[in-house]
Amino acid sequence: MTVTSSLLALMDDGKIIQHPTTREIQQATSVHVLAFTSHGELLVDESEGDFNIDDWDLIFEKARHICCGSGEAGDVDAMLDEGEEGNGGLTGFLRSTLEEKVASDLKWRK
Repeated sequence: MTVTSSLLALMDDGKIIQHPTTREIQQATSVHVLAFTSHGELLVDESEGDFNIDDWDLIFEKARHICCGSGEAGDVDAMLDEGEEGNGGLTGFLRSTLEEKVASDLKWRK
């Protein structure tokens, strides 16, 4: 099972920052870590600070998009078949990298 995660900070102006710096974390209204399985299922949600359910919904959607890409959360194959680099999120990136590595390692067999 592949797991991907994202660290996000919610700022006072409502902006969501991916990979916040230490300074941005200190200035943030709230900080969130979310991890997803390769099937798009939420595995970990750790949040700290002041936020409401609407804020959390936005954080969740952004983290899911970062980790799982666009399209249906559990449809990794469909995301990779779209042909646009980056649409598979981190899961798609990991999968394509591993596929390239395996193909490269098995070239000697041909």
